[in-house]
Amino acid sequence: MIKRWSDKDLAEELEKLTVIIDSNEKVYNHIEGYLKKNKVKYKVRKLETGDYTAMLGDMTLENDVAIERKANLDEICGNFTRERERFEREFLRAKAHGIKMFLIVEDASWKKVFLGDYRSQLPSKSLVAAFLSWQVRFNITIIFCEPEETPKIMHGILHYYAREKLLYG
Repeated sequence: MIKRWSDKDLAEELEKLTVIIDSNEKVYNHIEGYLKKNKVKYKVRKLETGDYTAMLGDMTLENDVAIERKANLDEICGNFTRERERFEREFLRAKAHGIKMFLIVEDASWKKVFLGDYRSQLPSKSLVAAFLSWQVRFNITIIFCEPEETPKIMHGILHYYAREKLLYG
């Protein structure tokens, strides 16, 4: 049954949003700084899928939505080549469990991908193919951004996912 929310009650419920950061996430100072500055609650613990998800009170969203973050195109090139098997298993697991995955790649743009503006030896054509085929194969959303944009995008995704879950189940 879908609950009807007043604007005030919905806003109060969304204030309970807690971002969960995977304990394996190495460098996330810019994200932690944003969360602290904006008084967004967060906790660090082991996640099975992705680097970030959220909770609303005691309701976890980790079986619903996850965000995988890569620091740059070179890191994702490594995931598509040397670490492909492990990386692919994570996305297969998410798809099998119906988890909506977002892949955020920092310091990246389609222009950089098309021009091969990264250090990896992976050809641009192969990287484009990997991004486009994975979007289709795993039903993921890929977002390129600058590092300073990441926390706001990530928080927005989790906030609106939680909002939609509250409003529509």
